[in-house]
Amino acid sequence: MIACLQGKLIYKSPEQVILNVNGVGYQVHVPLTTFYELPDLHQEVLLNIYTHVREDCIHLFGFLTSSEKEMFLRLIEVAGIGPKLAVNILSGIRAEE
Repeated sequence: MIACLQGKLIYKSPEQVILNVNGVGYQVHVPLTTFYELPDLHQEVLLNIYTHVREDCIHLFGFLTSSEKEMFLRLIEVAGIGPKLAVNILSGIRAEE
């Protein structure tokens, strides 16, 4: 499992970022709260990662703070809330709130 990634931010949008880690580009889904705090392109960033594995794909979800990742993990424990919905929930409210 990938727990964190540190690398150069080569693409960012409100839904996802791409981190270049030693020549490998990782696509990482992020909530808006993380997106707004990201540095400029081509700057280093460290993201806490949740790796979601399904039969047909592997998705990475990234968070700038450990508290945001912890709240994400609590949300996906709730029946009916998957990782993408949890990211959408965190996009509307900060983990501290």
